Amino acid sequence: MRDWAALPRDILLEIFGQLQHADVLRGAGLACASWWRAAVEEPTLWITIDIHFNEGDHVNEQSWYARLAMGRAAVDRSAGRCESFRGIADRDLLAYIAARAPSLRSLHVTSYGGRLLMSTLIGLLEHCPHLEVLDAADCYTDQSLEFDMLCRWHRKLKVLYLPVNAFTEH
Repeated sequence: MRDWAALPRDILLEIFGQLQHADVLRGAGLACASWWRAAVEEPTLWITIDIHFNEGDHVNEQSWYARLAMGRAAVDRSAGRCESFRGIADRDLLAYIAARAPSLRSLHVTSYGGRLLMSTLIGLLEHCPHLEVLDAADCYTDQSLEFDMLCRWHRKLKVLYLPVNAFTEH
């Protein structure tokens, strides 16, 4: 019989790196104390965070809030090293990411029609100086984007996908 808790840490991290982050957060990282330590104490595992819902996932209010909590936990575990985040996010999680992920380079918000405040997006740009990719096309905004703001974002970002309604009158 094999003692899976005794796996060398580098091998365990390689295995965790092949799993979806949601699976590490809600299962694999909870299997035993050594697996939990590896999942929590290794920030490099969380440089690229992906907690999006897969196409076949059942999404309800409970799973939505659980995924938001996972996003927050993953950002914490990155210890400021998160460079890429993909998943659902509300304005609170986006503010949390902006405050705790100064190395963020790529943000892909998959909110499935979730509402984003333009002020939240502006705050992200101000607090994430390395941000190069912003994809919020699956969301909708509370107000349209002013032309001068669009020009400023365009100079800063390499890739910018905004909701269609960001360019129309509200």
